[in-house]
Amino acid sequence: MEEFKNDLLPERDPRYLTVKEMVYHLTQCNRDVPGISETNWVVHVVDSPAVNAFVLPNGQVFIFTGLLNSVTDVHQLSFLLGHEIAHAVLGHAAEKASLVHLLDFLGMIFLTMIWAICPRDSLAVLGQWIQSKLQEYMFDRPYSRTLEAEADKVGLQLAAKACADVRASSVFWQQMEFSESLHGYPKLPEWLSTHPSHGNRAEYLDRLIPQVS
Repeated sequence: MEEFKNDLLPERDPRYLTVKEMVYHLTQCNRDVPGISETNWVVHVVDSPAVNAFVLPNGQVFIFTGLLNSVTDVHQLSFLLGHEIAHAVLGHAAEKASLVHLLDFLGMIFLTMIWAICPRDSLAVLGQWIQSKLQEYMFDRPYSRTLEAEADKVGLQLAAKACADVRASSVFWQQMEFSESLHGYPKLPEWLSTHPSHGNRAEYLDRLIPQVS
């Protein structure tokens, strides 16, 4: 709240009211899902070009106007909000924190072994750099992509129960892929990212859609 306090849309803004209504509709239609009815969902719309949204574990929903400008209908927005709510309901923040603590502990053992074998500062610094990169690309980022896929699946189910047209989910990511190609943005390999690629995400959702329709 401290970071975004100067950029929050007022509660009378039509964009704020639309998001608030959609979050209410999503949570009411899914109140039987564990964790949803027990949470006090509070909406904040941030006036920023960033195409982003997130939900804190305590139910604070943050969505940026850049994302609102990127969706073409309420069905796409319903899925995206469902995706973010799924992160909170599934406890993904706690899962990631637990993984980080475990990897940091194992990394400390690794560095201690290096120091015991060869107590040189330069080798310790190099070992720490290698350990951090291995942790990031072999564990952190793949795990983040797994959590994103899980949130896509549950978010799709939440949107379906709210009577959204779930086909809009894959269309959104196809649009994002096309937009980035149109603007000449470099297409990085998926393993470098914390999120699945737009194309793979769309294909994954297309396979899930028949299960929730």
